[in-house]
Amino acid sequence: MKITDLTFAEVEIPQPLTRVVSLVPSVTETLFALGRGETLVGRTRYCVSPDPEVREIEKIGGTKDIDVERIIQLNPQLVLANKEENRRADIEALRAADLNVHVAQPTTVEEGLAYVSTCGRMFEVEDLADAIVRNGAREIVAAQERTRELEEHNSLRVTPRDHVRPRVVAFIWHDPWMVAGLDTYIGDMIRTLGGDHVLEQSTERYFAMDPVDIAALRPDILLFPDEPYHFKESDLQFWRDNFEDMPAVHDARLRLCDGQDLCWFGSRIPDALKRLAPVLAW
Repeated sequence: MKITDLTFAEVEIPQPLTRVVSLVPSVTETLFALGRGETLVGRTRYCVSPDPEVREIEKIGGTKDIDVERIIQLNPQLVLANKEENRRADIEALRAADLNVHVAQPTTVEEGLAYVSTCGRMFEVEDLADAIVRNGAREIVAAQERTRELEEHNSLRVTPRDHVRPRVVAFIWHDPWMVAGLDTYIGDMIRTLGGDHVLEQSTERYFAMDPVDIAALRPDILLFPDEPYHFKESDLQFWRDNFEDMPAVHDARLRLCDGQDLCWFGSRIPDALKRLAPVLAW
């Protein structure tokens, strides 16, 4: 089997796959969900789900500092990588050692589900992959229906809102305050669940932003995930103390959320959409 990946490389996929290295936490999780976790001979230290099953798999560094030589020694049939999470130099080094490396980078929820289908083909578990994709599609349709109902209800309000979709800003870091911007999976998750990702038109994918400028956007919801930075209740207090007139503060919509649900693509998408629905609601 040959599959063309994000880098336009035609990647050879040996069959059956029995020795695989995953350089992406959400990919590791997806392989277990597809019943193919036993094929993994290497994973990053950030591959923590499902626990405790992943503990039996050898760590080969982090996503940005993988041990290239150790991966070569493991002699995997396939290495699964991500353009955003892994360094180009490492991917090129693995390919230079004649390893098959498949690179992906889903930036939308639908692309995340499509990646599950790709894994289904590569690992010969298409029926299991299709079931996950169908569940994800149902949740997307349910989110669209909720948005449609919200529009109808808004038209019946005595004082209709001037916008139906809540305006959302999602943080990824503190000190400095950093946000998700252009062309990110986080942004599409917000849109899919009926929110208005107000920083979608920015010029960068992730960037630092002054709190005053964030408040000037008048977001209705501020999202504080627990990864990559682990936001806590104390981080929310800063906004309450300094921006009480901002809609998100005034209406108590400063919301902690599961960072894996917000950021990880793959098999968790159907359940993530369910869990995040109330977080993105008015």
